[in-house]
Amino acid sequence: MERLIYSECHYAIEGQIVPQLRAFFSRLRRVRQDLGVRPYLNRIQRERCRANLLELERLEREFHRVDYPEDFEHLHRKLRRYLYLESEDLARVLGRESVRKCSLFLI
Repeated sequence: MERLIYSECHYAIEGQIVPQLRAFFSRLRRVRQDLGVRPYLNRIQRERCRANLLELERLEREFHRVDYPEDFEHLHRKLRRYLYLESEDLARVLGRESVRKCSLFLI
């Protein structure tokens, strides 16, 4: 447990959360561009991946409107599962499962 807390504080101290999120969102744009040429995703997986990409693009728009560091940390925790995947693996994962909807703003 101490190791997880240290790791989370370590990212916050060095200011690595925002660059990681920016890199993740750029990988998402690359996945969206290459979605039609992915031979390993079938039609249903491409549709699911497209729907997940739309949800994550909505989060990216919210990311650009955030001002508080706590919100960046919250977004980092929500997306931690996907942050370290490369583009090809990210497309496979997004094609096989659904991203849970989350928002940083009150609706």
